[in-house]
Amino acid sequence: MPVVMASSEQEAPAPMRAVEGDIVTLHWRCINENGEVLESSRASNDPTSFEVGAGDIVGNRLFEAFDEAVRGMALNETANIKLEGGPWQEELMFKVPRSHPEIQNLEGRYKNQGGVVEGQIVQLSNGGMAVIISANEEEVMLDANSMMAGKNLKFELELVELERP
Repeated sequence: MPVVMASSEQEAPAPMRAVEGDIVTLHWRCINENGEVLESSRASNDPTSFEVGAGDIVGNRLFEAFDEAVRGMALNETANIKLEGGPWQEELMFKVPRSHPEIQNLEGRYKNQGGVVEGQIVQLSNGGMAVIISANEEEVMLDANSMMAGKNLKFELELVELERP
């Protein structure tokens, strides 16, 4: 029969773990397939905070992945997420005449950011996002592929704050 000895030392309480409804704050790094850090919340001193469970409502793939990854994490723990952007599709490239109502709408909406200019990321009238690849006096070339199309990215997350309301 095993003998159980009483100990005068108390075990440390189990760490609080993130559950739905908690407010979490994360530092994160986005790393490409070559190991290059593309973006870091520490570099910009801009951690991300959100309510655990909100990913079920928002409908953004990246946010959903962050939300799922933090569930069950304790303070100062880390997690990794891998996201594949899917294939790049040539049929999502569009040449649109400057006179088209969509371009006229974009000109008005983005006039404070320089208007319709190369490299600008814009929201289209259908709610989709596109990058302006080129723009001249007659036409605008839009790429409506996902920003992650053709890319595989890794996100490293670190839980730095955990608040239970």
